[in-house]
Amino acid sequence: MKPMLPTDSALNQEEKIQSEGHSPTANATSLMTHPTTTLTAQDRLEKLGVDLSKYQFIDQRENFKPIISRKWRELSAAVLQAIVQKTAGFAPDPWMLTHIVTTRCNYSCGFCSFADTLNAKHNELTLEEIEQVYATIGRNLNVIVYSGGETTLNRNLAPIIEAAYRLTPVKSVYIISNAWKPDLLFQITHRVMQRCPNLHLTWSLSIEGPKEHNNSIRHTHAESWDAWQNTIDTMEGLKRLREKYGYDQLDVQLCTVCTPDNIHVMDDWYAMIAKELQPDKWNLNLMRRSVQMSNSDLATFEDRRKQQALEPFEQKYVEITEALREDVINGKIKFNYHTATALEGKVKAALDLISQEENRRMVQQQPPTFGCKAGTHGAFIGSEGELGGCEEFVMNPSDTKSFGNLRDVGYDFQKLWHSGTAQKYRELAGKSDECVGCTLESQRNYPSVLASPKNMGRAVKIAMKMDQQ
Repeated sequence: MKPMLPTDSALNQEEKIQSEGHSPTANATSLMTHPTTTLTAQDRLEKLGVDLSKYQFIDQRENFKPIISRKWRELSAAVLQAIVQKTAGFAPDPWMLTHIVTTRCNYSCGFCSFADTLNAKHNELTLEEIEQVYATIGRNLNVIVYSGGETTLNRNLAPIIEAAYRLTPVKSVYIISNAWKPDLLFQITHRVMQRCPNLHLTWSLSIEGPKEHNNSIRHTHAESWDAWQNTIDTMEGLKRLREKYGYDQLDVQLCTVCTPDNIHVMDDWYAMIAKELQPDKWNLNLMRRSVQMSNSDLATFEDRRKQQALEPFEQKYVEITEALREDVINGKIKFNYHTATALEGKVKAALDLISQEENRRMVQQQPPTFGCKAGTHGAFIGSEGELGGCEEFVMNPSDTKSFGNLRDVGYDFQKLWHSGTAQKYRELAGKSDECVGCTLESQRNYPSVLASPKNMGRAVKIAMKMDQQ
């Protein structure tokens, strides 16, 4: 049977969507109540409640022809080009892009940084519009993070990634998803992995703790919906695809947001991640008081710092990420990427550790180890075409610092990127009110680390330590 990506009408059938989930009462016993034992692969899946036989696209796939591309996709190319542009007196083209492909979402989570704009915007850039933008984005682009909303609700997600592969030198793509429909993610993976053979693809799957807790805070419209099981099934299914079809540059990571609602389960959750779930990598992000979370009870970062004490969830983030760093370096927990070379994967993992270290410094009011490069090496594109350095600048409802809308300039990225408005707001990166306490990994930390020879050197040293384990 030829796989078909879902139509808009199918994606909007919320009642049908929810009925396809799993019951949260099934397999609800916490795995942490049992001692860790050596399990076969099948026993482990059964213990996690995973049954991959129910998914069509584990054993079936459509065959796609690869896109022929001769683009140089190494980060070194972007670095060299940026040096040339800086020497010539120009702002370099971005080498990292966060692209919001939709603000539609079928979940409603209280800690979401887009809480005020979810499902409020519907005039998304079309595939044809995005292709025009990517054609003018420059020669430096190396990493794209696709986010939302729920990314897979944009039915053109796979063609959008293919457009990036054809038109830019992107090498690594990260897709953030709530994994609401495992088979859909498997379909997208089959297509992207075959069409873009030199691309490193990482699925970042959201999950906030053990099953009962996760399902209580990842708000959906039906009590029968088992968000936790869908996420775990997706993770295990993607691992199976990598093994079965030779998708050697495919990764799947679990992403947890540390919030006031889950700190009481965080220690057990960390142990469960390491001993039972075993993702390729685990991200622990820090809930932030975003300008888009007007209904959040969380005080602003500035107000919290005036108290001269960390909030409990901030302290837990510090504790867990410090432990994670030691466990990764000592080889106690898997924290690696399936990249072209083992060292490259370890360097990526080391960059993640440095990013978390920077966030610890931020919440503890310690001096940063690098300046913000949002608007210089990092770019942000909103679902309706707004361009800027980061989401906090672009989406501030009271004081937007958008460079402009790409639709207004014929989708010419360069025209906006090098405009006077862009230069004005570029100079505010790291200095504006929105920047106080910023812990934006993809928009502050990673572009800035990549632009710092000192921190890149640190990343290589950390990777070499990991390589010795």
